[in-house]
Formats: sequence, C-alpha cells, structure tokens
Amino acid sequence: MARSPRYGFLALLLFVAATLSAQTNEMIDAILAEEAVSIGSAAYLALSAAQLIADDATPGQAVTVAREAGWLSDDATADLPATFGELAYLLMQATEVNGGLMYRLIPGPRYAAREFAYRGWAPERIGPRERVSGRFAVRVTGNFLDRVEGSR
Repeated sequence: MARSPRYGFLALLLFVAATLSAQTNEMIDAILAEEAVSIGSAAYLALSAAQLIADDATPGQAVTVAREAGWLSDDATADLPATFGELAYLLMQATEVNGGLMYRLIPGPRYAAREFAYRGWAPERIGPRERVSGRFAVRVTGNFLDRVEGSR
C-alpha cells in the first residue's frame, strides 16, 4: 500500500520532533519558516540531535560549540545562510558518522554533501554550496537520523 507523500512528510516531521524532543516548538517553527536556513539553525539541529548542547541553547550558542569543535570557520555567525554542505558536515561531525574514502581523507562540507547524496539521506540531489530552506534542513535531518539510528 503506497503512502501519500504528504503523510510521509508529516510522519517525518513527527519523527524529527520526537528525536529532537528537547527542542522547543518555537525553535522548530522558526527553523521551518526560514527561506534559507541559517548557520545557527543548522548548527542547532545537528548539535541538539547529537545532544551536544543544552535543551535551552540558542542557535548562537550552537555555532560557538561548532566553531570550538573545528566544524565551522571562525568567521561563521549564526545569522549567515548555511549551505547544504555545511548542514551535512555538521550532522556527520556532531553524530560521529563516518563517511566514505574521500570524506575520511578530506572531511568537510563538499564530501559530506556527496555522502548525503550517495547514501540517500537527502531527498534530492543538491550541490554542497547550494542554500536550503529550513523545511528542507529539518527533512534532511530527519532522514539522516532515521537511517543512521536504524543502522546502529
């Protein structure tokens, strides 16, 4: 029996909400409303998914933690738009997911995005330097967590 794409997306949102239950509804709503997801929101999604930040952390605090870990450049600020590669890299680093050969040799946004495409974690093929919406970022985070947790 085939499921409607709308119901699949709603189920995915519920999964993300349950997995990231420490996040406030307001934060999820704010991220979903972003036309171009910010670095702060991307860092918040990744670090809260990995439970590396407190429940009440802000996107700015998530960026600070990611910068200190070496996952973002020193000039990255919470309000700048994030690329798909940055989101993918933050998710992989925060959850300590190993990638393929090129990711292991040269870890970074480019090969993290390629890993997401190869493993089917992204619902569509997208370049590492492309901007993504908040809705896309939440969806990709849900796909990633669902498949990574399912394989452990």
